[in-house]
Amino acid sequence: MSLDRDGKVEHFTGLLVGNDGRIEQVFQRSDKRPGKVDFKVDGKGRVVIPGLIDSHVQLMPFGLSLLTEVKPNAQPRPEDRDQALAKAQQALLALGITAVADMGTTIEDWQTYRRAGDLGTLNLRIMAYAEGVDAMILIGGPGQTPWLYDDRLRLNGVRLTLDGPLLSRGAALKVPYADAPTSKVTLRLNDTQLRNLMSRAAMDHFQVAIDASGDRASNTVLGALDEMADTYKGDRRWRIEQAEAFDPADLPRLKDRGVIASMQPQQAMLGSAVADARLGPARVASAYAWKSLAGAGASLAFGSGAGTPGATVEPFPTIGYAITRQSADGQPFGGWQAQERLTREAALAAYTAGAAYAGFAEGHFGRLTKGERADFLLIDSDPLLATPAELRAMRVLQTWVGGKLVYQAKERATAESTNEGR
Repeated sequence: MSLDRDGKVEHFTGLLVGNDGRIEQVFQRSDKRPGKVDFKVDGKGRVVIPGLIDSHVQLMPFGLSLLTEVKPNAQPRPEDRDQALAKAQQALLALGITAVADMGTTIEDWQTYRRAGDLGTLNLRIMAYAEGVDAMILIGGPGQTPWLYDDRLRLNGVRLTLDGPLLSRGAALKVPYADAPTSKVTLRLNDTQLRNLMSRAAMDHFQVAIDASGDRASNTVLGALDEMADTYKGDRRWRIEQAEAFDPADLPRLKDRGVIASMQPQQAMLGSAVADARLGPARVASAYAWKSLAGAGASLAFGSGAGTPGATVEPFPTIGYAITRQSADGQPFGGWQAQERLTREAALAAYTAGAAYAGFAEGHFGRLTKGERADFLLIDSDPLLATPAELRAMRVLQTWVGGKLVYQAKERATAESTNEGR
């Protein structure tokens, strides 16, 4: 199956992939298959879905965290970075992640990705967002880079940061924290600084992604967009990252701004009880408001935050939470702030076509349709039919990128073979 950005499901029974790794034809059951091909793969009745796209990672910190021989505070060498990228790719592809938005790319990171691309070892697709305007100019120069290495690498734009996480009381709120009324969070950029940096990026058509967890931070972003609307027209796809607490009064402002809500359901999965304390009963209904944001006109994209403290890459458990707002043991009954639950289709779209759209990658990858790259997974059950428990435990059997097998799960021993071994 494949999904469009609105969650509409398209079923098929076969794909024809060209030598360039693009899909040439999508087959239905009654369609005649080509007589001669270079090789043929029989899925044996398994479910195929598009490769998943993680819309918010810090790829190099994630990869470096997987290395045991690099000291935490040491400056990594180029060879350390190369090894970290290899480890990160291995881990992500095994989980079905075929593309990422790398938030906070440095020139050292970019050079690491370029080395892998030059050597033919870059399997993961990377949409890079530079760590600040200076790095953006250093990497991209006069504008976004072209897609490189068969759509595996591109500098999309810049990442800016307004505030920090809600759970650590780093998010900038309009009203003080319910559990710390004297606590004050100062925005990391004032209005003038934010507008100047956004303008510097927008004038050369770089995409802007802004970390804004609290409702005061997101309100500040929307204010900047209102002021800049007449100057920077066209399809900009301004990204608000995190959006952990969003004031319902600001929802109508999303409709005409083409805003991407790039969110991390894992934050709610791990911190709902803390969010209750931070926001109090009157405001917590607007926390992690995926359905409300989408209903107001924002385009949803889901990610993990991998590379930041406490974040892990768990796409299928995350989707399981997004459709239930419950933990793996079914708590709380009925779901936490259940009005913000998503349909299975919407949650999958936020990890595929919606995430591709968020990075200007539609037409390149994100869907299994003619002309796009053949990035797909073979998984062990149907995510639209599985129970929430089955969805959380879903297993990736194979990962393909550009029509090439890049990950194969080890076969699980059957009980019978285990007993024979004894």
